[in-house]
Amino acid sequence: MSWLDDLNTGFGVIGFVITVITLIKVQSVHCAQREERALLRRLYGTDSLASHLRSAARFLRQGREDDAHLLAEELVRLCGQIEGISRTLDSMSRSRGGTSGRGAQLVEKGYFVPPFLNRMVNEAQHNLDVVMYRNLQFANVDLLQALERASKRGVHIRVLGLSSVADDSVLEQASMVLPWPRADARTLRRQLADSENRIKDVVEGWSEEARLRFEYRGYTLAPNAHFVRQDRAIFQGFIGTLAPAQPERLEDRGYLELSVATEPGATLARHFDQLWVHSADTVVVGG
Repeated sequence: MSWLDDLNTGFGVIGFVITVITLIKVQSVHCAQREERALLRRLYGTDSLASHLRSAARFLRQGREDDAHLLAEELVRLCGQIEGISRTLDSMSRSRGGTSGRGAQLVEKGYFVPPFLNRMVNEAQHNLDVVMYRNLQFANVDLLQALERASKRGVHIRVLGLSSVADDSVLEQASMVLPWPRADARTLRRQLADSENRIKDVVEGWSEEARLRFEYRGYTLAPNAHFVRQDRAIFQGFIGTLAPAQPERLEDRGYLELSVATEPGATLARHFDQLWVHSADTVVVGG
């Protein structure tokens, strides 16, 4: 029977060699795709071109001539088109990399910090939905400018934030799960109202084209889910636990990336749509 043992050993060695060769090929394909993506971006020059155009737009906006302002707006629109090319190249690389079939992907940190929000806004192609607790970050001028650019390039944006007119009991519950900076119900109500007014004032200065694609509503129910829906993906962070249970640093919060095609993703999408309808009486901007 020794020849059978030798045969089994031979098959085992062949199987191991095939596995190693397959892994090497997979890694080489991934590496080639990354190199192809970088080469395409260099060939198109999208990053440097968009940067130069934005610098020119900022310079033109400093002048008082109407023609200069119109040219600045046109340059901003061109930047949006260039960013769209970059997002297409990125999505092509990701889809060929084989990750699109995964039900969920865990990202260990970076949920709802400025780089995360900027990426959600800048990479959105069609729709962007956000449901959150406190709206301080959305009153930031830089983020509002990014939202304006996104809406100008055709992205429909809906934002749901905890309303400043919610009952005290709702705000008290929210204050227990809010991370830094901590705020009691009274302070939280003032913060929410100030940010709502700030957002409303800034958005009213947008072009009509941008305003038509942006809506912000406040919800008055006890806060629970907290996530971003960008086109066909949902990014849900681990927020909702008591504040002391959360990471000490905001940037250490992890999150899940889900496809809307999965059942958890579809459930969250339905939650947003139902909460949106429920909040029709507390519109801050749009509608």
